[in-house]
Amino acid sequence: MKRAVLYLALALAVSPALAGSEAGTPRDMVLLTVSGPLGKTNRGPVDAKRDVLLAGQKAQFKSAFEFDRAMLLALPQATVTGQPNTFAKPASFSGPRLRELLESLEAAKLKVTFIAVNSFAGWLAPQDIEASDWILALSADGVPLGIGQQGPIWLVKSGMQQLDSSDPKHGDWVWNVFYIKIGE
Repeated sequence: MKRAVLYLALALAVSPALAGSEAGTPRDMVLLTVSGPLGKTNRGPVDAKRDVLLAGQKAQFKSAFEFDRAMLLALPQATVTGQPNTFAKPASFSGPRLRELLESLEAAKLKVTFIAVNSFAGWLAPQDIEASDWILALSADGVPLGIGQQGPIWLVKSGMQQLDSSDPKHGDWVWNVFYIKIGE
């Protein structure tokens, strides 16, 4: 009997840790929500009372995938160097590669829209994502990006700052990203 109680206590103590890692559920503050045609999800529909920013963007989905910082850092990381016009010199940005994040969610290869906390929205076509090393930067020169430093997530790519696009909302260098929508 004592052994059964010990095993039960051990199972209960270990199961929350396993649930968070195996199910891919956030254990800390959610930084990013991805919706659209995804093969993997870890949350249900938008709750207007709980998801104020998403509701304010008129986001509608039946399921999505949420990431906290640790989950984003657990993905394969990449580094790109670039100089946004707000920086005096080039910086080394690091974070998960967008292409690999989308692949990990089994996302459909459709137009991807990035929505910032201030409601700015930019987009990338699948060929844009394949053609460049886009990352969801979490840090610049090794320092985590805060909200006041275009973070906590900044869509950054290697090479030139501007894309060859006539659409001013094309997805170059969207900062304060909190929501990614796959598809129209």
